[in-house]
Amino acid sequence: MALLITIIYLSLLLFTILFQIGLVAGRPWGEWTMGGYNKGALPYRLRIGAVTSILMLILIGLVIIDKINLFEINLDFPNWYGLGIIAFNILGVIANTITRSQKERKLWQPITTVMLICSLLLFI
Repeated sequence: MALLITIIYLSLLLFTILFQIGLVAGRPWGEWTMGGYNKGALPYRLRIGAVTSILMLILIGLVIIDKINLFEINLDFPNWYGLGIIAFNILGVIANTITRSQKERKLWQPITTVMLICSLLLFI
């Protein structure tokens, strides 16, 4: 069961990383992220935020992979990292629930909710 949950989580994480890479590359997806205030491509200063998100998401992926020894990379992250991932996902659900952007809410609220459920199942 943990493997299935991990695959679901990592699939959604990969989608999110690819989306962030698109934002950094200048794709016109501003209405789908960061409150939907930027139509078209994000300004350069917000693209830096997308780069930061990519790095955080990669770290989260490594923690999840390490948690269930998916590839036996044995990184030995402390257990509290799992609680950090849960907190991160809670904040994601909240942010994507209260956003004014209908496009952002429709896309990201289900994704962040599934990621939260998966992280709860993996770390609690």
